Amino acid sequence: MSADPVSAGPLPADVARKHDALLLLDVDEVILHFIAPFRELLAEYGARLSPESFRLTGNVHSIATGTAVSGHELDRVTDRLYREQESRQTPVEGVGAALRDLAGMADIVFLTAMTPAHYAARRNLLDAAGLRYPLIATQRSKGAVAAELAACRPGPVVFVDDLPPNLVSVARSVPRAKLLHLMANEVFRPHLPPLPAGAARADDWPDAVPKIRALLTPN
Repeated sequence: MSADPVSAGPLPADVARKHDALLLLDVDEVILHFIAPFRELLAEYGARLSPESFRLTGNVHSIATGTAVSGHELDRVTDRLYREQESRQTPVEGVGAALRDLAGMADIVFLTAMTPAHYAARRNLLDAAGLRYPLIATQRSKGAVAAELAACRPGPVVFVDDLPPNLVSVARSVPRAKLLHLMANEVFRPHLPPLPAGAARADDWPDAVPKIRALLTPN
């Protein structure tokens, strides 16, 4: 397990290698729903998410006054969601069957941008859903962690995330990586910034599976 104070889970070099290929997956909005339970939690605080741009800050307002909720307050809501994730977050539709299919082609690793304090809850939630693939929770650059994982595998690398900046980070650190954008909830899709050049896009897991299979197939 990692001794890094900003990471939790196995060290990249310790993740078991069964395949030459690597499928690296973000968790929130790719494996687990985030936006839907976040909106439910906001309602408990008397607030509403109404996106006009691709960010949370500035897009959440008090229902009673219309005042924008500050970034600091949103951080507190997000932290509570992560503390209570085992009872609030659920798997994205179709993800279990999709990963069972893809596990025959590549080593699957979950890479989540999360403080190590919430690692155990996320691990328990994923395990309970039958998603027992290695999990790394980190506050480091996703590109840096992806590079360490890719260095152990000579085959194709596919990275899936809902946030374009994370796709850019991995593209810079692992030039051979193939990129796929997947966001389970549709609310932010109209405000999505440009994806990195060459990145593919999927609307859901049934749409994503054939695209990932093609990206994992060596040229």
